[in-house]
Amino acid sequence: MQLPQFTELHAKQLSTFLDTQPQAMTLLQSQGYLFGVICSPEPLDVHEWLDTILSNKANDLDEETLFLFMALYHQISEQVFEAGYKLPANYDIYFCKSWSEGFLQATTMYTQKLLDAPQLEVQYKEALESAQATLSFFALDEQIISQIAAQNLMGEQLLCLQQYELMGDFALGFAELVEIVALNSGLYTDEGWDD
Repeated sequence: MQLPQFTELHAKQLSTFLDTQPQAMTLLQSQGYLFGVICSPEPLDVHEWLDTILSNKANDLDEETLFLFMALYHQISEQVFEAGYKLPANYDIYFCKSWSEGFLQATTMYTQKLLDAPQLEVQYKEALESAQATLSFFALDEQIISQIAAQNLMGEQLLCLQQYELMGDFALGFAELVEIVALNSGLYTDEGWDD
């Protein structure tokens, strides 16, 4: 069966469904999470990422909702690997916070594994740390964001706008960066993790 194109109507349906699920991610968190999952050098099975999004309730999904999730995954994957992943054109703090929280949840384990690799050179570690920090910036507590703005002698709104612009740049190349870092870590080959 071919997956449907993920439309605004599908987004509303999925968002409404997620809002009814206790402890499930929001649609925006799910988008950030799936972006992080798709960029991983260690792919997750559909039931693994669905269990995370739905807080271990993936087995209760009806077929229509499952296909909506699959269509969302497919849309994000196409953007990451073919069209170039783009954040919305206009900055929105709610989007940023939610998306960054989902992204951070998806990427923390594999980025930490890569950063801990003894043979990974410093420039790769710094590039991955910088990308991770930028894409997860809005998951920080609001007080920390305020402190960063004050330390840099700038208003919080300006800092957030600059960070959002940087997020867009890093989102475009994050999957490629992860692949390069993974291959240079010694933990990963073209065949997968070397555990």
